Amino acid sequence: MASKYPTAQLVGVMLQQDVNGRYYAEKSSLYLADFHSWRIGKHTKGKLREPGQIFLTEQNMAVVLVEIKPLSFKDRHEYTVMGRFTGTALPNDQFNIILKNYLNLE
Repeated sequence: MASKYPTAQLVGVMLQQDVNGRYYAEKSSLYLADFHSWRIGKHTKGKLREPGQIFLTEQNMAVVLVEIKPLSFKDRHEYTVMGRFTGTALPNDQFNIILKNYLNLE
């Protein structure tokens, strides 16, 4: 049997970078369809910290982590593997707007 590794479902929103390298949400108005799920993979680089953290998809698209959900090992193939975690976090004021929007949609 293959060795098990930690799994988690990561809910997030795609980000863009401005010319100064600052991240911001792609859309000013967010809908439920703008929140996507990924999962931690066996070869994921970096360390999972907390919501607000920015991670990269396998296609190097930046995503802000909005929610971490438990994910059983057997269900891991239902979600796309994310690429790697960064040490960067979205500024609190921007993250709080996204989080408030997410909580209102649930």
